[in-house]
Amino acid sequence: MKAEIAPGYTQKRQRLADVLPLDAPFTLFVSPTQVCNFKCFYCTQCKSKEEKEKIGFKTKHLEFEVFKKIADDSTKFNGKIKRVLFTGLGEPLANPRLPEMIKYMKQLNIAQGYEIITNAYLLSHEMTDALLDAGLTFLRISIQGLTEKKYKEVAGVDIDYSKLIDNISYFYSKKGNCRLYIKIMDACFDEGESQEDFFKMFGDICDDIYIEHLIKAQPSMMDKYEKNVESVQTFYGDKAEAREVCPYAFYSLQIDAEGNTFPCPPLGFPEEFSFGNVKKENVFDIWNSNILNLQLSLLKEGRKAIKYCANCENYLCFTPKEDNLDNDRESLIKRFEEKRKCQK
Repeated sequence: MKAEIAPGYTQKRQRLADVLPLDAPFTLFVSPTQVCNFKCFYCTQCKSKEEKEKIGFKTKHLEFEVFKKIADDSTKFNGKIKRVLFTGLGEPLANPRLPEMIKYMKQLNIAQGYEIITNAYLLSHEMTDALLDAGLTFLRISIQGLTEKKYKEVAGVDIDYSKLIDNISYFYSKKGNCRLYIKIMDACFDEGESQEDFFKMFGDICDDIYIEHLIKAQPSMMDKYEKNVESVQTFYGDKAEAREVCPYAFYSLQIDAEGNTFPCPPLGFPEEFSFGNVKKENVFDIWNSNILNLQLSLLKEGRKAIKYCANCENYLCFTPKEDNLDNDRESLIKRFEEKRKCQK
C-alpha cells in the first residue's frame, strides 16, 4: 500500500494557549453550497423538507458575489489564515463555481492552503483539472461504504462504484503537490468487512488513509443519533476529554451558504446563533469584535453557560492536549481584555 495510515490533522501542534488571542483564525470554513447529492443518515441532509424548514436550513449555493466579499474582507487580517476549508452541509463540488472560488482566494493570497471535503462522486476529470489549476492544496474524501449496496443504505443513493474509483484514481494521477486524504467512518462497514478491505481498495490511490469514528458532530442531528452513538472517542479513536472551554471558537470561523458566521466548525446551528452575516458586516470585524466577545465569555463562564454550546458535543470530536485551555483561563482573560481595550 502506497498510502500512510494517518489521521487527517496536523500532529505537530503548538500549545494553543501560548499563541492566543489570534489576529486571524487558523481555519476559515466556507460552505460553497447547501445542496448535496447524498442523504447520509448521520447528516442534516437526510432530514425531511419540513424538518429542514423548521431549523431554517435552505438548499442553495453561496452567491459568488457574497463569496468575493468574504475573500476581500479576509485580506484585512494581520497575517495569513492557515487554511480555507470548503465544506458545510452540502457537497462542495455541487457548486460549479468552486474552482473560481479557490482561484480568487489564491490570487488574493489570503491563506497558506486551500482544502475541500467531498464525497468525490461529482469529482469528474474536468472538475479535477479545474480544481488543481485553481490552486487546491488538499483534498479530503469521505467514503460511505465499500459496495454500491452500502452506499444505498448509508447515503440513500444509487451509485456506480467504478465511476467513484475512476474519479479518485484520475485525481491521484494528476494531483502533483496537492495532498489526497481518504477516510471512512467505522459505521460505514458492513458485517464481515474489515479495515484491510478498505485499505486494499483505496490505499494505492491516496497519500493518507484512515478510519474515523462516528460521533455526535452535528447539533441539528441530536434528535436523530442512535443511542449507541456516544462521544467517548474522538474522530480518530482517542479518548475524548471533557473541557470547560471549547477551543474551536478561538481558532476557527465558519461561514454558511447564507453568509451567516459561526465561531466553530459544527454544522447545523440555527441562524440565531450566528455572530453576524457577511452581507452586512465585515469578516474582519466579526472576528475581532463579535467572536472576541464570545471567546471572553467562554473563558469567564465556560461553554455550559452559553445556550448553544452547553449541549453541543462536537468539541469531543477532537481533544488534543495542546488545545486544552481550561488551566490557562486566568492569564488568557487578561490578554483578551487587553486586546478588546486596545480596539476601543
